[in-house]
Amino acid sequence: VVAYVEVWSTNGTENYSKTFRNQLVDMGAKVSKTFNKQVTHVVFKDGYQSTWEKAQKRGVKLVSVLWVDKCRAAGVHIDESLFPAANANQHLPSLLKKKRKCMQPKDFIPRTPENDKRLQRKFEKMAKELQQQKTTLGTNVPVLLFESNGSLVYSPTGKVYGAHNSAMKRRLQEMKEKRENLSPTSSQMMEQADVNTVDLLHEASLNLSRDTSCSGVKSGPAGHGVVAGSRKGCQDLLRPREESRKKGRGQKPTRTLVMTSMPSEKYSVVIQVVSKLKGFSLAREVCGSTTHVLAGKPRRTLSVLLGIARGCWILSFEWVLWSLEMGHWISEEPFELSNYFPAAPLCRQERLSCAGQYRGTLFADQPIMFISPASNPPRAKLGELVVLCGGRVTQVPRQASIFIGPSPGRKKETVKYLSETWILDSISQHKICASENHLLP
Repeated sequence: VVAYVEVWSTNGTENYSKTFRNQLVDMGAKVSKTFNKQVTHVVFKDGYQSTWEKAQKRGVKLVSVLWVDKCRAAGVHIDESLFPAANANQHLPSLLKKKRKCMQPKDFIPRTPENDKRLQRKFEKMAKELQQQKTTLGTNVPVLLFESNGSLVYSPTGKVYGAHNSAMKRRLQEMKEKRENLSPTSSQMMEQADVNTVDLLHEASLNLSRDTSCSGVKSGPAGHGVVAGSRKGCQDLLRPREESRKKGRGQKPTRTLVMTSMPSEKYSVVIQVVSKLKGFSLAREVCGSTTHVLAGKPRRTLSVLLGIARGCWILSFEWVLWSLEMGHWISEEPFELSNYFPAAPLCRQERLSCAGQYRGTLFADQPIMFISPASNPPRAKLGELVVLCGGRVTQVPRQASIFIGPSPGRKKETVKYLSETWILDSISQHKICASENHLLP
């Protein structure tokens, strides 16, 4: 496979080609930077009309980004006819076709004489001029000379260099000796004034905070207004443009999306698509604002279990790819991992039918539990899962009737000592598992 990749966002401002090129290279395919005669496949989405027409004229296979992902997931060469590329601009007149201007920053490559011919010529010219200066030291040609300490000395001609340079040396030495008595320049005075101003404002704000906390605030609305107004004035002086920076900035989306078991190449795709389609903020951990958990692989991770407990969508990576293909977030149901996590749709429906804040009832009828500090997964996460599913957790072992995790001390006959998997399996299956299968010796 020799592939040429042209993957753009729907409005033609974001170029996603690099991510899919890297995926093809990882699978052993050759990727061409140009559409030449060796190209056998074109991965196309909202690309140039000329590329589409050229591929059709040559009979090259036009495939969508889903073909790349399916080949990677299956580890085999998938039939291209199952994932044909689509061209929304195919029937538009040439005057209406969009011009493309990528808004993404280009990779920074520092300029060096090795990779920049113009810079190389400039360096060669400077070296040549320096060589000429060295060879013309005894003539009347003006030259630039450097002293041993690195200071620069200009000599108008070589003949007068000796006498003139001696006089300049004496003058420069006198200036250096008197340097400490010279007045500062205007720029130095302005810089010092700025530093002093910031220091004074900082000290004033500290003193204000100290006086407020130590001496207290005067009773009545007048005293409170003086303190609040003074602090506000100092903050405005310290950050004069803070409000202007915040103006016009859109509010952050209230719902969050969490990724789990996600390979790095897919991770970058999700970040770009979320940035383009909007509507979500990316979060590292499942929390109260999380509505979607995206699994690169169907593994039972803490993020997946927390997502189930909170009634979130548990989706496959294909949901993002199809949304990228359509240019907007599409329905989640076809991509829900309900075969792997049957509890996910049940908890999600419970969350939708719940009028107030959702809280599961899986462990509601179970006795009080104590979770061992040596448990795995961590004690805090297990406790969060139990509470989200309606259970009760105590920090005092003698108050509990169920002990979760390793118990180093003496065991009581009235207490059940269960493995951590009892909690995990019960949440995954959305039913209380038999404790006999999870007893600790």
